[in-house]
Amino acid sequence: MRHVFLIYVALILTGCRALPEGAVTHAELPEHPQLLWEHRHEVRTVASPLAYNGMILFCDKHGEMKGLDADTGEEQLYLALGSDMEASFTIEDSTLYVGMIDGRVRALSLTDGSERWSYETEGQIAAAPQLTAINGQRRLFVGSYDNYMYTLSPETGKLIHRVETGYYINGAVALWQNYALFGGCDAWVRMVDGTTGEPADSLKLDAYIPASPVVVGNQAYVADYGGDVYELTLTDGHIASHRKLLAATDDDGGMLSVPVVTDDAVFLLTPNRRLVCLNRRDGQERWHVALKGETGESSPVLAGERLLVCTKTGVVTIHDASTGQQLWEYETGEQLIAQPVVGEDRFYIQTARGTLLCFGEKEK
Repeated sequence: MRHVFLIYVALILTGCRALPEGAVTHAELPEHPQLLWEHRHEVRTVASPLAYNGMILFCDKHGEMKGLDADTGEEQLYLALGSDMEASFTIEDSTLYVGMIDGRVRALSLTDGSERWSYETEGQIAAAPQLTAINGQRRLFVGSYDNYMYTLSPETGKLIHRVETGYYINGAVALWQNYALFGGCDAWVRMVDGTTGEPADSLKLDAYIPASPVVVGNQAYVADYGGDVYELTLTDGHIASHRKLLAATDDDGGMLSVPVVTDDAVFLLTPNRRLVCLNRRDGQERWHVALKGETGESSPVLAGERLLVCTKTGVVTIHDASTGQQLWEYETGEQLIAQPVVGEDRFYIQTARGTLLCFGEKEK
């Protein structure tokens, strides 16, 4: 069975959308991608798929989860969650962690479908729960539309602590040392001590934050809906400084995609239908290319030296990361919201209509 790398789970919700962290993988994209198989589910599916145990898992908005063989597309797993959902999910050691539209956070066994625990919030869950270890203690972070960020025990679902914010929490947390960093519809970026649950620092941006931050080293990168992208420098549990790495150039707004950040570059999908590469050190543009259609919610994936990009209008392209040159294009004919999954010499695209597409080299 071909080994498939797990790409960071995307985060989707209704209305004010929570979005995935831009992903980087060392897996290589196929040189000449061709459609190998497709699975048509015909139910709206906006959460991103993920790779697990030789399968590609996806879940539609009615809570029906399927696991398809990554090589053949044959159905290997079926699980009915019994409630509507649009947020993506997290898996660890055969346990599925998922947030529901009815406000519940659930841990389910992928072995037999049994529920291990459930925790009820008072608002819709918009983003995938995030697992981490803080000072050797495992933690599960999840935000809710009841304006709280919760820290739960992944083993029992017991509440460890919660932090109140001013409005809906859209995205998942990004982790820096022992701190959780997240934004929401109140336009504030917040840093919370993951050990104590106490607020450590905060910064108000110019517009609400529909996506998760990206943390690389001691810098965090956050995009707001107005079209601005910020770089935050983190020191001693605080936001020591910040700058606008990219300022909005018009009033259209709609910065929805999450940046992809490397040691020296930042890749962005901007509201004016462009794929842009910035120099991380000074924010100067290296190159940009025009894309077909609206950029939308799906964030790019950097695989080796190439970028995989999905537009909301259904066009999938591959670009050279050094120059932006387009190397490949495919029109799905269906809306794209979810982030792709990339494996060795293969990648998988989930459409909002419920179609899962697998691309690779036919001779391989």
